[in-house]
Amino acid sequence: MLFEEYNYFQYTFPEPQYLGAKYIFISWLTKYLPRNINTALDAFGGSQSVAYALKQRGITTYTNDFLSFNHSIGLALIENKQEKLATDDAAFLFSNSSKHDYSLMQDTFANIFFDEAQAKVIDQFRYNVELLDNSLKRALALAVMNRSLTRKVTMGHFAHTQALNYANDPERVKRNRSLARPIKDIFLELTGKYNQAVFDNGKENKSYNENILTLLPQLSNIDLAYFDPPYCDSHANYQSFYHLLETYTEYWRDKEFINNTKRYEPQRYSGFDKKQDVLHSFEQLFQMAADIPHWLISYNNRSYPSAQELASMISRYKDVSIETQTYTNGRGGKGSVAGSQEILFVCKNKPQSFVSATFMKSLPFCYWYQRYNNDELSEFTTNTQGLLWLKIKSITRRELINDFQRFRQISLATTKLDEQFQELYALLSADVAAGHLQVDEFIRSKHEELHAKIDQEKLVSELYHLRSFDWGGDYSNALDKYLVDKYIKVYSQFDELSHKLETEIPRAVQGYVLCSWYNHWSSILIEDIFTSHPSVLPTVGQIKKVDFFIDGIPFDLKVTYLPTNFIETKRKERGLRPELTELKQKARQANIVFADHRRSDDTYYEIVEKMKERNDTFCQEALSTIKSIRLEILREVQNNPQILIQNLYEEQGELRFDASNRLFLVLVDTEDFDNSWKLKRNLQALKPKIMRYLDVFSTQELETKKISFRYRNRTQEYTAWSDIIFVVK
Repeated sequence: MLFEEYNYFQYTFPEPQYLGAKYIFISWLTKYLPRNINTALDAFGGSQSVAYALKQRGITTYTNDFLSFNHSIGLALIENKQEKLATDDAAFLFSNSSKHDYSLMQDTFANIFFDEAQAKVIDQFRYNVELLDNSLKRALALAVMNRSLTRKVTMGHFAHTQALNYANDPERVKRNRSLARPIKDIFLELTGKYNQAVFDNGKENKSYNENILTLLPQLSNIDLAYFDPPYCDSHANYQSFYHLLETYTEYWRDKEFINNTKRYEPQRYSGFDKKQDVLHSFEQLFQMAADIPHWLISYNNRSYPSAQELASMISRYKDVSIETQTYTNGRGGKGSVAGSQEILFVCKNKPQSFVSATFMKSLPFCYWYQRYNNDELSEFTTNTQGLLWLKIKSITRRELINDFQRFRQISLATTKLDEQFQELYALLSADVAAGHLQVDEFIRSKHEELHAKIDQEKLVSELYHLRSFDWGGDYSNALDKYLVDKYIKVYSQFDELSHKLETEIPRAVQGYVLCSWYNHWSSILIEDIFTSHPSVLPTVGQIKKVDFFIDGIPFDLKVTYLPTNFIETKRKERGLRPELTELKQKARQANIVFADHRRSDDTYYEIVEKMKERNDTFCQEALSTIKSIRLEILREVQNNPQILIQNLYEEQGELRFDASNRLFLVLVDTEDFDNSWKLKRNLQALKPKIMRYLDVFSTQELETKKISFRYRNRTQEYTAWSDIIFVVK
């Protein structure tokens, strides 16, 4: 059956405003679609205009994009068969519903891209989206809003900070009235266009939100793959252009927002937008897609690698012909200036060709790189290639990798550190078992050198210089952010800020430095205890997310205490009030005068100390009751550690979030809970507990240590392996 005989052309794709969108080339691109295909994959969906054209032709369409705001378009217009936004839905989305804590747009982007009133509307809308009872309808609402947001900025992207200036420029508004229109009006206008674009082509279409190098091994029976990767060295940095849309869709609260445009950091790993990655990524892409009979690849003559180089790579897998279109008008971005060429590689199977499948024996470097960066860490635990990748990463430091070359008497061809990491993985993963042995032997030899430099007794003595553990503020692991939020943005008068420099700030900085010093060196001491056990392999390069391997299982060591928020949660379950509330009432009953300090910890400390000083029966009983509940909670979690592990994962700090396997060392001084920090230097208490745990550690029981959790506003469910060692004095 010919494509022209399908009946879905009455539906119209809403015109995008997206750098690199193939909307203007659809009629040209679709001329090269092979006939009689049943299932097609748009691997880099972007605006979804090509996936939509495939769906119109009655093809089962899979679309994918690793950015979530593009995925929402895929859900709304490709996967969605019938869900639309009714008038009531639109009214609800802009209604002022119950109180909420959605203020990300106001806090981050107000007075940059939107005025405060509009930012408040956008935040309220985002909160209301979550209250819609249908996931596809939620995706449609986000797709329309994100398109509306691009109408509010000149050039339709967020890599500049002139949005408000342009919105107040009558000449610019005359050319583009949307710059000054309320976001609600734009949304309502666009809703009709998106609603009419929703249709059912009788197929089970699907939108994915993954790196394509992760997704491809999961798919089968694809007849056609359309690849439209970022045009490296052209306009490839979509995360900078559309960072606000991604932030809004994910509604991140755990990212750092940098530079004048408040772009999120770190960016997601693509593999196709940087020169150091792109050649390797293309090679892996073509290997993984080798069994797909037909490829169409969009490209540009101003991109890296050159079209000729890319055609040469493709020719190892497919017969390839090249078609071109010339841009007559610029559309923004280096790759679409007038006179540049849009290139289409039309690829099909070679006659009687056979492509070796040896690549399937070894998962590519970028497969693990992407999983590591996206906190998809569970597979490293059970896959020997992933474990090897982690071990190699731990020695990818200039001095270590040079030592490894001398140790193994090898010479790497590359000199850049990132490239050496890739080259070494390719070399050692050819024989994974032998690769592990080589890296393990080197790590143990280096660790012996480092271990010999640690004088435990001297280090413990140094740690005893710290007599009180007081951070001096609530940092959430970021002193700079604390100073900005508490002082720099608060005090507009120079004299006021100078006074704070003489009074409060020195305490804050000193507390941060001393507590950080204590935590760092006590952690060195504790890790040295672990790595002295024969079942433990250290990571001498101190990489994030892994401190050591126990019988080959990667763990990140976290030394902590019984968390205050956890204690309060368990008290609430028992029908009890918060500890501080209870203590305040008891203090008033005892006629103990106290101040309500700005920091609740200071108030708590003052009341407890004054009760200890009073030391009458009433105060003794009040403190004893608080302590007895804590001991009861401690016994509960010792019997069922999973409930505390769940809390520790779900309540971790936003700036240091990850989903690594974690071994928690929970320290509790039952005589004085607030001084449990002192146990970090108590080798007599620590060493026997740690060594006993390692002596009986069994990978056979690993499945019982598995935990699944969700983190705040993220939709993803994370999986990790975790356990607790309790050190109770």
